[in-house]
Amino acid sequence: MSSGSDWPVLFSGGEDEVMAWLRGHGVERIRVEYMDFGGLARGKAVSLAQFEHVLHHGVAFCATIFAFTVTADVVMGTDYAESIGYGDFIVKPDLSTLRLLRHEGGTAQMTGALVWPDGSPVDGCPRNVLARVAGQAAEMGYTAHAAPEFEFYLLDENHELIDEGVQCYSMQKRNQFLAEELALLEAASAHGQLENSHYEYGPGQYEVTLRYQEIRRIADDGQLFRATLKEAAMNIGRRISFMAKPFDGVTGNSCHMHLSLTDAAGNNVFAAPEAPQRISDTCRHFIGGVLAHMPELTAIFFPNSNSYRRLVPGNFAPISLVWGVDNRTSAVRVLNEAPESTRAELRVCGGDINVHLAMAAYLAAGLDGIRKGTDPGAASAGDLDEQDVARLPDDWGEALDAFDASDWVKEALGEEFCRNYSVIKRFEYDAFRRTVPDTERKAYIEFL
Repeated sequence: MSSGSDWPVLFSGGEDEVMAWLRGHGVERIRVEYMDFGGLARGKAVSLAQFEHVLHHGVAFCATIFAFTVTADVVMGTDYAESIGYGDFIVKPDLSTLRLLRHEGGTAQMTGALVWPDGSPVDGCPRNVLARVAGQAAEMGYTAHAAPEFEFYLLDENHELIDEGVQCYSMQKRNQFLAEELALLEAASAHGQLENSHYEYGPGQYEVTLRYQEIRRIADDGQLFRATLKEAAMNIGRRISFMAKPFDGVTGNSCHMHLSLTDAAGNNVFAAPEAPQRISDTCRHFIGGVLAHMPELTAIFFPNSNSYRRLVPGNFAPISLVWGVDNRTSAVRVLNEAPESTRAELRVCGGDINVHLAMAAYLAAGLDGIRKGTDPGAASAGDLDEQDVARLPDDWGEALDAFDASDWVKEALGEEFCRNYSVIKRFEYDAFRRTVPDTERKAYIEFL
């Protein structure tokens, strides 16, 4: 794997320089992509000869993509399918996201802003949702910075485990699959500085952390990282899953999100070295807002039926609605080892989140806490799974009910997004309720 100083290779010039940059790097095609509600990458590969046209006119896609479930069923009742005659929206390229790929030769990749043919923004687009929330932070005088920690399983071609047993942080286990790990990390380095990776608690499970970036940039990088890792695994005869709880009896996949705010001078406003827990009132109120709004945001943080399989005690997945300092069983964990790195880590999410939406929801809730001066309560201590404290909603239907009933969520994330997201997730929830799992059939069919 090349050194961190070599990758990622991002374009940093203007529109008049981009074609020469692409030719100079031997690029023959450019992948223009965006993410749907499920966090899946959708796009087209554009030839170099066509790209100059794309710069000025964008790339058209059938808007019905935003009426898809994770399994690509088209859901009726959204703003994006039958109601507009299955028409188009346009991806307007964002040159700041243009980068070279490592796992697909002669190829660059970029994302952009989704707009309607008349140029108005697609308000339901997850990337646009995050941009609006980041804009609210800017209006308050803050810049949000974030970093995700992704957990995933390395699997065989049939999506089955390739290892057994528990050996968290084991360098011997890491060496067992070293060739695969290095190939995956090489591909993933196209999307940001990879700070570290390690063999995680599950058999064949890994965790990779990306370096802190401005929140919109890291959301783009994080989504592309996840999609690239799955593609790169297929290239070496393996598979990757970020599914929240893919197997019985072993740990699930999380996506911990670290976040802090800086002021106009670049100072970390969460830090207060002389205050209790060495955090500022701004940080406390941010945490208070996150905890207060967690029930109505659970449908974002836990977007699929499988997401809720992680919400059981003793599973290294927080189920509490409290915070703590360096407490891995709390929903929000404060890390305060140095003023410049003081941050709040949201620990509840699984690896199946839409990164843009989860970061938008996390930031929006925290900002509301700052506006209102929300008290998060006392910091927790000990194993919260074993204590009588407030709990996260653990039922998908209840989470969707809370999401739909919240006027604040509609204001914070946008009415168009909330309405359409709910239609899709209600469809998936109803399908989940009508499906009899194989495990349930095997358990009862003989005896009942």
